[in-house]
Amino acid sequence: MFEISMLGMFFTAFWLLAQPASSTRRDEWWVEVDTDSPKRTYYFGPYDSRQEASDRSTGYIRDLENKGAKKITINLKQGSQPTQLKASEES
Repeated sequence: MFEISMLGMFFTAFWLLAQPASSTRRDEWWVEVDTDSPKRTYYFGPYDSRQEASDRSTGYIRDLENKGAKKITINLKQGSQPTQLKASEES
């Protein structure tokens, strides 16, 4: 009996780990935040709806402004998880 449950747990763990990272839902929403100073792009999410993503974006703007970011723009995007959650053109 113990051997069967261990085997089941092994196969369940293997199946979960074998799923590709890009297997996220295509209907999820992401907040893309661009700043000009410093030149960066951030992604926050996923969210279940455009409204939820929009509601959360105000907090991201406030945090970045408090850290001195300038010219902040927000884009709401629907689809798979971005490959990077933070990108920078500065070293």
